[in-house]
Amino acid sequence: MLIASSTALGYATSRKLSLRVRFLQQYLQFISYINTEIRYTQRVLSEIINSYSDTKGEISGFLSQVKENLKSEEGFVKAWQDAAESLADAYGLRKSEKELISKFGKELGTTDVRGQISLCELNQKLMGAVLEVAKEEKEKKSKLYLMLGTSAGISIAIILL
Repeated sequence: MLIASSTALGYATSRKLSLRVRFLQQYLQFISYINTEIRYTQRVLSEIINSYSDTKGEISGFLSQVKENLKSEEGFVKAWQDAAESLADAYGLRKSEKELISKFGKELGTTDVRGQISLCELNQKLMGAVLEVAKEEKEKKSKLYLMLGTSAGISIAIILL
């Protein structure tokens, strides 16, 4: 029982690193999509989210939450904030990453088109740097967590024998 749980813990920790990287990659794609939509179609934010929320992947959970929050007649900022609050645990995001996502939602839609495009570009640069750090961390630590979990399980088995 302990063997399986220690191996599972190592696997779960390694998986969270992968989920974090995939979420950040998809978030960057979404910000690019928002940027393009604002620049060329000038659609309302709720329409942009509705059209993108049907995509697959880690970002779909976040966008579905924003979409549901908007249905309950919350304003966009509140809907985004509430969805961002639930992010850290689900995808292994760091507090600073969650705050960056939250701040983006707070500022999105508050300026003219040019200001929103600039905001998207700034957020893409900041998240791009965060993504690089997350990729490096995944490369360094993912196998480590798997091996530590397996080693702990084997050690426990040897001790019990």
